[in-house]
Amino acid sequence: MAAEWAERTAAVTAEAFGKLTSDPAIRAVMETWRVAVVWPQRDCECPCAYAHPDDVGVCDHRAVITRRIQADRDGGMDVALCAPCAVAQGFAEMPG
Repeated sequence: MAAEWAERTAAVTAEAFGKLTSDPAIRAVMETWRVAVVWPQRDCECPCAYAHPDDVGVCDHRAVITRRIQADRDGGMDVALCAPCAVAQGFAEMPG
């Protein structure tokens, strides 16, 4: 279910971005400013087998969000997550 949701979200986002950049007015502004949309490429750091054991294998390895993961004693650490792992972790943490 999480993987299907992630695929649908990616498709809708790509379609919206395509429509936005196909608008001549927006394209003209981007060319004038010489703007390029750049997403920093980071690898997903999710411990999949621990964080969402029922959905191992959904990871696409392209981090899009950072989430604070609580550790035992320290204040936790920030972990880069891809969209499928973030969704899978959310489902895994939902009360059942």
